[in-house]
Amino acid sequence: MSYDIKKHFPYAEIREQQSLAILYALRNFIQHDKRFVIIEAGTGVGKSAIGLTVGKYLNENMRGSGDYDTASWYLTTQKILQAQYVKDFGLKEKMRSVKSAKNHTCKHSGSDCKEGQMLLRSCDKKSQQWRSCVFECPYKKEKKEFLEAKNSVANFAYFMTETNSSGKITPRNLLVIDEAHNIEGELSRFVEVSVSERFAKTMLKLKFPSRATQFQAVKWIREEYFPAAALKLQFIESQIEKLGLGTKLNDLKKIAQSFEMLSSHVDKLRTFLKNYDKNNWVMELVKGQGRAMRKFAFRPIDVSPWAEQFLFRCGKKVLMLSATILNKKAFCDNLGITEEECAFISIPSPFPTENRPIMFFPAGKMSASHIDNTLPKLATMVTAILEEHKDEKGIIHCHSYKIAKYLKSNIKSRRLLIHNSENRDEILDKHISSKKNTVLLSPSMSEGVDLKQDLSRFQILCKVPYPYLGDPIIKKRMNKRKTWYPLQTAKTIVQSVGRSVRSKDDQAVTYILDQDWQRFYNSNKQFFPDDFKQCLKWS
Repeated sequence: MSYDIKKHFPYAEIREQQSLAILYALRNFIQHDKRFVIIEAGTGVGKSAIGLTVGKYLNENMRGSGDYDTASWYLTTQKILQAQYVKDFGLKEKMRSVKSAKNHTCKHSGSDCKEGQMLLRSCDKKSQQWRSCVFECPYKKEKKEFLEAKNSVANFAYFMTETNSSGKITPRNLLVIDEAHNIEGELSRFVEVSVSERFAKTMLKLKFPSRATQFQAVKWIREEYFPAAALKLQFIESQIEKLGLGTKLNDLKKIAQSFEMLSSHVDKLRTFLKNYDKNNWVMELVKGQGRAMRKFAFRPIDVSPWAEQFLFRCGKKVLMLSATILNKKAFCDNLGITEEECAFISIPSPFPTENRPIMFFPAGKMSASHIDNTLPKLATMVTAILEEHKDEKGIIHCHSYKIAKYLKSNIKSRRLLIHNSENRDEILDKHISSKKNTVLLSPSMSEGVDLKQDLSRFQILCKVPYPYLGDPIIKKRMNKRKTWYPLQTAKTIVQSVGRSVRSKDDQAVTYILDQDWQRFYNSNKQFFPDDFKQCLKWS
């Protein structure tokens, strides 16, 4: 069976790797009736155009059934990637994006549209504010266009929240999941829940258990905390209904904020209690620091029970795209996908390997027991690399704030730009716009950052990025699946290396300085793509 894919492709020319991926997906969806197709495509293959073409072809040639609309959903991990989809395909392909109501400003209340809609409950229906917010709300308009478009893109958090609350997001012929290696983490964040002592005491007038096992904590939440939170939510809702126009706007906004926060919390608690299984959840009692009080934090070990319910059910067919699947079996096991319903293909990056060498120059061991001794040597070596690339921009992947702060304090260079958890995007923008040869010093830019051409001609990996073993959920997942820990580490390495070479004519050199890299790679080389291996240069 042949497939005419050119008329559905968004650009004039189809790259060889894109044609291979598109035809592979269509054959497996149509001829072999696979539910899932997973495409591991190296940087530069052009994954978004692959997803769009597959969606357009299926929607023209595969009729929607009663349960599935003839259209496609596209999911990304970040708003910046959403914006890129709209930039690339919004005009010609009529792709529409949506952001949450909190990201839109209500011109009447001065707050966001989420609060604005809440305030309507106490607004005179004859007023201009009511008419404007009901019929001209920017969020409602954007959401309507998003829901009616044949190609609609959103981020994970918004999509799963809307899918499982409002019911407006209904199943379609195709669900395309970009950056699919993040599905496990996104599902985990969506279902995890925490209960704070401060909220229990101040808002619900409940005594927080001084000591509690996991069983006792869940019992307290189910029998006391959840009923009290649900009752409080009803009370606040009734308050909003009773408030009149004479109420001060600030008072209205405070009540609306309380309702929004509590409504979201109650929804999460309801989901948690419905799905709780003592063998699949880890509870951590987080100790209070400063003014903060204690809290119970619950996280799932295995997210596969929720993959279909909260995500996959929205697509008759599901296309997953990523540069770092690395191991098909482990990936599918983590998401509850069986071998029979899935097809997988790995396509290497088209970028010349000579343009992206990976050099290994060990400064010393960076494990917890050796890091303090190695840091001075690391700083010396980083200084030498900075001098070697004194006329070029770059990025230093630190993996932890401890390493980033040490390098910033011990390397006297104005080129280094360090960020914290709140100003990451601001510092990235400063690096991009600066005419100076700045160097990013970051523990958290391993993916979702495009440092093309002169934005980065070199990058440094200071430490093998193992997941933090002090986190109880990490240990549980390690014990459940032996490949989980090294796979997460390998994914972060491959993603980090992909930040600085973004096209065929781009080039950058990567330096790995952690002595433990050689041991890790030799033990886990089966997880690394072939084109990554071809870039390795051993000193």
